[in-house]
Amino acid sequence: MPAIIDPGYPHPIMHHLKHITGPCRWLACSSLLLLAQIAMAAPAAIPPPQPTANKNAPAAWIGMLLMVVIVGVILAISLMPSRRGHQD
Repeated sequence: MPAIIDPGYPHPIMHHLKHITGPCRWLACSSLLLLAQIAMAAPAAIPPPQPTANKNAPAAWIGMLLMVVIVGVILAISLMPSRRGHQD
């Protein structure tokens, strides 16, 4: 068996496909053509409906402000010095 890196085999999958013969090759090619025809015959995409759940949602800046406040509180607590005093 030749190595996969040989110049005659540019891709590892092509090495295996080259050895498919007879009915298997015919079946593979005809199924690809059939699937292409089915995809072309599919109906046009229907646009999705507009969501109604987010009509009264708060503005985006409110969520960002809340995030900045929470991060600020976490940073303030984590950077606060410990109160061990003379016990060290």
